Amino acid sequence: MRVAFRCDASVDIGTGHVMRCLTLAQALALRGHDCRFVCRDLPGHMADRIGAEFPVALLPAPDPATQITEGPAHAAWAGVPAMQDAAETRAVLGDAQVLVVDHYAFDARWEIAARPFGTRLVALDDLADRAHACDLLVDPNYGRFPRDYDALMPEAAERLMGTTYALLRPEFAAARAEALARRGGPLREVLVAMGGVDRDDATGAVLRALASVDRPLGLRVTVVMGAAAPHLTAVKALAGALPFPCRVLSGVSDMASLMARADLAIGAAGGTAWERCALGLPTLMLVLADNQIEGTAALDRTGAGIALGAAGDAGLPDRLAAALRVLSDPEGLGAMSRRAAMICDGRGAERVVSAIEHPLTLRPATMADAETVWRWRASLPPDHFRAGPNPPLEQHLAWFSRALTDPTRHLLIAQSDRRVAHLRLDLDGTVATVSILLRPGARGQGYGRRALAFLGPFGRRHGLTRLTAEVAPGNTASLRLFRGAGYVQSRGTDGFARFDRRL
Repeated sequence: MRVAFRCDASVDIGTGHVMRCLTLAQALALRGHDCRFVCRDLPGHMADRIGAEFPVALLPAPDPATQITEGPAHAAWAGVPAMQDAAETRAVLGDAQVLVVDHYAFDARWEIAARPFGTRLVALDDLADRAHACDLLVDPNYGRFPRDYDALMPEAAERLMGTTYALLRPEFAAARAEALARRGGPLREVLVAMGGVDRDDATGAVLRALASVDRPLGLRVTVVMGAAAPHLTAVKALAGALPFPCRVLSGVSDMASLMARADLAIGAAGGTAWERCALGLPTLMLVLADNQIEGTAALDRTGAGIALGAAGDAGLPDRLAAALRVLSDPEGLGAMSRRAAMICDGRGAERVVSAIEHPLTLRPATMADAETVWRWRASLPPDHFRAGPNPPLEQHLAWFSRALTDPTRHLLIAQSDRRVAHLRLDLDGTVATVSILLRPGARGQGYGRRALAFLGPFGRRHGLTRLTAEVAPGNTASLRLFRGAGYVQSRGTDGFARFDRRL
């Protein structure tokens, strides 16, 4: 495929959007796909960094006098009106078959205007604050569920939600086992990383706070900053005057190694939060932007990190001191590491690539699917089903034919380049009991979670208010599937686990 990326970096935007697009482009390129980038000539645009790996078209620098008064909350970050950007983007897309957009300044209007006819559009987002006209949306926020976009995108569009799809470079998955094996020791190495730009000097605020509190003996600090960070020189000067060893690194290319060796990180709850989780690295988190508030609170609630508030808060030294007291105990540090490691496994990029390569759609089942569904069912142990062993084919075909016209049932097929899942909804008023059956060759590839994501908008369109499911205790794959898809587990009957999800 020919894939174009529309993303920007700047002093205002930061570097995160470009970096995660580069990660996705690298994963696509490894699969033989042709990737290119379209960026605006903004201060700090990173075209040189992108150009070292992929072709990049640099759109003209904006006129400083331009006033942008319409569009999403971050519309000004584009530098030009959205429709102007859409026209300029479209003019340089060439023959791209897929357009990936990762930009808070653009919404559905830009997406409709920018993509040529027949081009699939993939939106990367983590705000859920504006409409999208996309075919696939990826939001890697922890605790994000498909329902968060119900009013913001087409029902037929596919949604990949949660940290399962966090776009991390492959070195994080590669370093995961070794990093987790060394966790649980004393607190010695602290990594401070506030993003590639750190325009407001959160790094300096953290270092000054560390200097003012009691710290574990032998504590060593490593600071990572972008090579173009405006406060880099000042932070280097500050590091030399601190009452503990502190080195400052810039232009780092081995972040996974640094995180694997660290015992604790102090950083923001942006995209690097998922990198830290993949390596089981406990984190003290600062909020550097409004869009980080939700993610910070979610990680704090799970015990995967501790929220310290904003970098400029007067109470930062006190909160930092309290957190260090908790984490000076190896047991507390180890517990936080284990919780963090459960959040993200570092393999999100390959899952997103698979979704781009193999789009998923949901359609009504027909009698042409009946025998296929019977064969899929026959491949599973009988105790996975309340109804028991697979019936004879003739009996199944007769039941399937009746079910297709039964107003209390919906039989559906999730289809990619071939059929991958059968979903059944048994209705009781505004509640439906969900069953899902995967093609044997499709199991373990993420299709189940992707298929279940369609049921929220489908259910609401049919007047449903709640989905339930019952899973046999030995069916560990289905237990993991419904938990990961946002269903709440409770005790069922006859040993079966019950799951519920409100629509």
